[in-house]
Amino acid sequence: MKKIILSALTVLVIGSVIFISCKKKNDSSAITPTYKDEAATGTGNNPNITNVTTTGTISTTSVAMQNSSMTGIGTIGSWASSNCVAGQTCLTITNSSTGTTISVCFSVTPTAGTYQLVNSNSLLTSGPTKCFMTVTNPPGQPTGSIWYSNSGTVTVTTSGTGIIASFSGIACSQTMGSFPVVTVSGQVGCL
Repeated sequence: MKKIILSALTVLVIGSVIFISCKKKNDSSAITPTYKDEAATGTGNNPNITNVTTTGTISTTSVAMQNSSMTGIGTIGSWASSNCVAGQTCLTITNSSTGTTISVCFSVTPTAGTYQLVNSNSLLTSGPTKCFMTVTNPPGQPTGSIWYSNSGTVTVTTSGTGIIASFSGIACSQTMGSFPVVTVSGQVGCL
């Protein structure tokens, strides 16, 4: 009889454990995921992939996408240069209305003659007949962008203490040989 009671009690305990574990719990304080349209409050964090929502922003950098050209540098518009200084190796001119700055730098103080434009990285090893040009913030390009010469010629003339460097159709790029380009024509100098 003890065996029958013990067996019946064992079956009853096992049955109770199975019944309790299979019974659905209804805990209203538990956090459970739902679809946005089923959620009673909040945004539901949008698990519904057909209803896209934005949860942040992506910062982008303005990138040059097209060529541009500047003519009349130093002669047309609001261009201003500085006074010459003994031993000066860079000639710089700034346009106050566009915020554009153009510089032509030489390895030595320039004298009258023709100079070959190179990129700024090779100026120090190129010799005294070389120069390079930088164009900062050209119109039609991203604000604050800097463009560098790759090739071309600059003709330097002097009068008294003044130095003028003239150039035409110089293609400048942001990295050596890249596109797009900013083409510049005009002159820079100091008086």
